[in-house]
Amino acid sequence: MRMDSAVQTSRSPPNGECKMKIPVNVHVEADVPRRFAVAVTVLNYNAADMTCRCVASILKETDPVLDFRVVVVDNGSRPEENLAAYDWGDPRVEFHPSRVNLGFAGGHQFALQFVRARYYFLFNNDGYLCNDAIRILHDFMEGHPEVALATGQCYDTNGRASASFNYEPSLARAVLGPGFLRRMHPARYPLRRAAYSCPIEVPMVTGSALFVRAEPFEALGGLDTRFFLYCEEEDLARSLKRKGGHIFLVPEARFCHLGGRASPRSQRLQREFYISFFYYLRKHHHRPYVFAFRALLLVKLLARALRGRVPWTLIWFVVRGAPERKSLRYDQRLS
Repeated sequence: MRMDSAVQTSRSPPNGECKMKIPVNVHVEADVPRRFAVAVTVLNYNAADMTCRCVASILKETDPVLDFRVVVVDNGSRPEENLAAYDWGDPRVEFHPSRVNLGFAGGHQFALQFVRARYYFLFNNDGYLCNDAIRILHDFMEGHPEVALATGQCYDTNGRASASFNYEPSLARAVLGPGFLRRMHPARYPLRRAAYSCPIEVPMVTGSALFVRAEPFEALGGLDTRFFLYCEEEDLARSLKRKGGHIFLVPEARFCHLGGRASPRSQRLQREFYISFFYYLRKHHHRPYVFAFRALLLVKLLARALRGRVPWTLIWFVVRGAPERKSLRYDQRLS
């Protein structure tokens, strides 16, 4: 679940002051000394130019006083897109190749083997920083130890703000819609397409820019590598909140995400989405809930298939429960 449409409304406190209501009765682990303040992980997959631009923006925009490290992993790219021979020209950048595509979660887990820090910033290679977002997010997290995960405000290439957070998947949301649910629980469903001037607590943040506190993240074991391409941010958000962590959008930190432009998914990617989504449901919900959600999805997919918008083979795939053995992770070859 990534970014979508541009900003439509403006929201700021009437007196111009930022008054955040952040819970304080949350247990926070004692600080553990680490080598770096922030470790940034970036994955390259057949997009060398994008990755170089991404890393260049990190080096340009980030306060040089901040003790940070950038770890770039090549995720099984074609030889012409591999950055193994690239000269980064900065000792703060290190490169590690993987000869197979490990996916999103696996690739970042691989990168994190090579560095330790107080905070980890998992940044998409099709993004670039618009300001000193890493320092801003670092300082915010330092001042709010109960916050486990944060992100900045996302913009598209035209400079328009895009949604930087989303709502957790749920049957209630699928049936009633977020607009109806917002009337009953406004704090749980903040407007995604609003312009925020102050930090705001959100249900989950975009997977294109995840700034996470190391202690609770490592207590979970990092990302769940059974997710290959989708639903990693939903899973991370839900898991951190179960442990008492809070999640925030910090709009002062700004970045651009080129992938925010929607493009049609191939049938293989559609199947991969349902593999991840059903695993997410099984992981976090009981069996009757999963069965009901799958039935609802089948009804919606059937309606789309009758209009020719999805192939009938995808419906049969969902009927079978989107078996994990059909995941793209099992179709990788050494590069």
